Amino acid sequence: MPTLHMLGTGTPSPVRERWGTAFAIEFPDEVVMIDCGPAATWKLTQAGLRPIDVGWLLVTHLHSDHFVDYPCLVLTRWDHCVGGEMPLVVMGPAPIREVTGKLFGPEGAFIDDLRARCEHIASKRVHLSRGGTLPRPGLEVRAQDVSPGAVIEGEGWSARCAEVDHMQPYMTTLAWRIEWPGGSVVFSSDTRPCDALVELAEGADLLVANCPLRQGDLHEDLATCIFGTLDAAQVARDAAVERMILTHLTGNIVRECDEALAEIAAVFPGEVLIAEELMRVEL
Repeated sequence: MPTLHMLGTGTPSPVRERWGTAFAIEFPDEVVMIDCGPAATWKLTQAGLRPIDVGWLLVTHLHSDHFVDYPCLVLTRWDHCVGGEMPLVVMGPAPIREVTGKLFGPEGAFIDDLRARCEHIASKRVHLSRGGTLPRPGLEVRAQDVSPGAVIEGEGWSARCAEVDHMQPYMTTLAWRIEWPGGSVVFSSDTRPCDALVELAEGADLLVANCPLRQGDLHEDLATCIFGTLDAAQVARDAAVERMILTHLTGNIVRECDEALAEIAAVFPGEVLIAEELMRVEL
């Protein structure tokens, strides 16, 4: 049975309890990450996982609170590879392939770091001490732009995505549905209610839904791109999901969680959880 690790359950504003967005699904043979927000690599280790365990990264959109730790994950994972590991596969909306090249390509932002770790005598010694051999292989990331409707096949799981309403026309945002024999989970990403998300989430076992604010606190400008409590409840009800976890949380909704849950329960009859960082959910 897969395990969902809630790595990042907050917003772009850091607080002691939470910051940014990141999740990991631990399958028997590999780990799939969804988004890679602030400190996601460190939080991964706090959850008992290793960067080298991550085989796939599925990105919803390129807002910094969902993506800023991407270079850290890639570099840390590569630095601990000793040979024979598969390259990290990264799927997300354009221009993720271009961004990856600008970070790690021959003229990328981290080229000096990569050269030093391959060529300096001390770096070679560290690599050998970890069980690697020389010459050290260079970094390889298989990053691919994906379009809404794309289907991905992993080791015992599959994923498909749909475009949701968040920051158009400035960036594309994807919701992801991940399925395996006997289960499914949908990550709404940041979005307002939309038919594409309801269709993607139909009948899912779990919906991980952005929900920064109670409905009464959601300004009409913010309602163009994120959920309030009733929005999350209505999407969950219309998609007939079994249960829902609220994430992308502000302090307001956490402090008023009893009231927020009561609002949702009036619309959606399923189980609802308030996410905590490093929470483990058996799927």
